[in-house]
Order: sequence, then structure tokens, then C-alpha cells
Amino acid sequence: MNMPPTPAAPDAFARGLAGVVAGRTAVCSLEGDLRYRGYSIEPLARAGDFEEVAYLLLHGELPTRAERDAFAARVTSAARSLDPAVIDCLHRLAAARPDAAPMDALRTGVSLLGQIERDVLPGRREALLAQAERLLGQVPALLAAWCDLASGRPVAPWPTGSIAAALLERLTGRTPPADHAAIFGTTLVLYAEHEFNASTFTARTIVSTGSDMHSGITGAIGALKGPLHGGANEQVLEVLAAIGSAERAEAWLEEQFAAKRVVMGFGHRVYKDGDVRAKLLGAMCRALTRGTAAEPLEGLAARVESLMLARKGLRPNLDWPAARVYHALGLPVSVFTPIFVVARMSGWTAHVIEQIGDNRLIRPLSLYCGPAPRDYVPLASRVGQAEACPTRTGFSLSPIRP
Repeated sequence: MNMPPTPAAPDAFARGLAGVVAGRTAVCSLEGDLRYRGYSIEPLARAGDFEEVAYLLLHGELPTRAERDAFAARVTSAARSLDPAVIDCLHRLAAARPDAAPMDALRTGVSLLGQIERDVLPGRREALLAQAERLLGQVPALLAAWCDLASGRPVAPWPTGSIAAALLERLTGRTPPADHAAIFGTTLVLYAEHEFNASTFTARTIVSTGSDMHSGITGAIGALKGPLHGGANEQVLEVLAAIGSAERAEAWLEEQFAAKRVVMGFGHRVYKDGDVRAKLLGAMCRALTRGTAAEPLEGLAARVESLMLARKGLRPNLDWPAARVYHALGLPVSVFTPIFVVARMSGWTAHVIEQIGDNRLIRPLSLYCGPAPRDYVPLASRVGQAEACPTRTGFSLSPIRP
């Protein structure tokens, strides 16, 4: 007789690996303050220099002016030299499915880049750093190329300037004013790295098997696509649009609470007293939108923040102000999460290099909660559940005779 499944002991495992220390990293720390390679996030975010931060994450130290300029030149060169075979593949995909998600196009594009580079096994540290720098330029160029191709336009050339200014120009079709490029750069800095989050852990797990950087990054993009991770920033604007006005905020939230729905943009697995990144960017967002057509949205956002804190004790995470910043900059919602990919490419590749440099296969255990041990029955001797348990169906097992 089969025994019922043995229930798992409630404290024998951590759901979602919450609170589990799964390894060591020198890339980022969340202890007390978010720090990249030991540097507090606040001055890095206020400077808004994504190239400086990407260099820091990859090379371990802040660059000199000469090092930063040389690094930026290498990244820009990569952005301007996408292999024509990749563009051709994306063009064919856009012709067949122009409505395909940009995240899917990025995932496909990075995989194609790996094939073109013949990235099969991890190389030496110098080769990995060169790969990472190329990806830092190639991925924003892939995103911009996809947006052109999906809209039926030829792929425009990559502009001069920083990654932030160039990408913002490519995505909006106009040269951004200095304050727009600056706050966009700040969002890239804030999204650049965040320790062992789901997508970073995915990348580290993949390369821990001895696989290559492009495979790890392709997997990370797939993980970031999910609405509980990177995809949340797209849903923030949907939340604000659904509420519509500050006067309707309380009633709308009550509906969500009653239905036990998650309100995107609030709460964080790690930050219990509020996301420092959200505080920094929230203040910048309010300054950016003051006196503009986007300012009324800030009043609605402030009302929602107040109600969420009062009712649920939840504070905003980074996605909450980032979505509003991107909206104010005139960016379509479909590129919000791909922009996250552009930024996090710096953190992902830094973690991939770190994992490869001191590797051990990531292979956790599980707590089994299925059926108890049971005997195998040959196929010819098996009967269906209805035949074995006639009282459950009411049918007789007597054969039907002609």
C-alpha cells in the first residue's frame, strides 16, 4: 500500500534560498550599505558615470582618466562593430515577428555573439575581461538595432558619447539634454550590480559547470526577464496607469490587498528598511520632473508610497522610481527591462570572471517531498486508477460481453 507523501520539516530548508549564504564575492556588498568593490553607491550614483563603474566592477579599482577613456573607447568600438551575421539574424526575426519582446531579441543576440566568437570554454582572465568589455558595448547596440529593425527602419550608426548618452539617443531618436543623459547614467549605475540576485546567481551557476561567458549571460537574461526580477520595472508603469489618479489610489490598493495581489515596485528580499537605490533615484526623479508634464505622476506615486507604508509597511524598491524616470525620458515600456540588461552586463560579467577564477560546481541539495518508496510494476501488469479503485468511479470491473 502506498504511503502518503512525507511532509517536509518546516525549518529544514529555505524557500527560494532566502537567507542562505551560497558563496563569497568581492564584487558587491549589501551589509549596511550597498557598495561596489568597497565604494558606497551614493557618490557613484551621483556621479552617474557608468563607464567608471563598469571599469571598477570588472577591474577592481576606479580608473584614472586615461584608463577610463581607453576603456570607453574599447566599449564604443564594440558597439560600432556588431557582426553583420547578427544583424542579419535579427532582421529576419524582426521580419517574422516584429512584436517579439526586446528581451527575447537580446537573449538571442547574445547567444549568436557567442557562436560567432566561438566561445566554447572559459579563457584566461585577460581574455574574459576583453569579452566582458565587448559585451558592454555590443548589448546596448543590439538593443538599439532591434528597436530599429522591429520598427522597419535600417539600423542607425552608434553615436558618439558615453553609453548612457548614446543609448538614450538611439532609443529616443534625439540628442538628449545633459540632465537627461546624467540621470539615465545614474539609473545604469544603480542597476549595474546587486550581489547574488537571481540572474547573477544563474550566470554563476552556468559557468560553474565549465561553460562559457556567453552561455552564462544568455541564462542571466532569461532570469532577468521574469516579472519578479527585472520585469518588475515594466509593471510599475502599468500599476500607475491602472490607478490613474491620487484620489483613486486608496481604493485601487484595497482591491489589490483583498485579492492578495503583489503591488510591483515595493518590498525587497534583502532591504527591509527601504532600498537605498530607490531613495537616491526617487529624489532625482522628482527634481527631473518638476514643472514638466510628468510631474502629476509624481503626486500619484507619492500617494501610493504613503499608503503602502501605512498599510503594509513596505517601501519602494529601485524599480519604482526607475520606471518613472524612463517614462519621463520618453522611453517606451518595452525597453525598461532591456535597459536593466545593459546596466547589469557589468555586474554579470564581473561575477562570471570571479566564479571562473575560483570555481567549484554549484550543486545544491533538495529536500524530497514526493511519494514514499514503492515497487515497480511491469507495464503489462498495471491497471488504471479507475480499475484499481472501482469505488471511486462507480464502474464495475466486469468485462463487457457481446
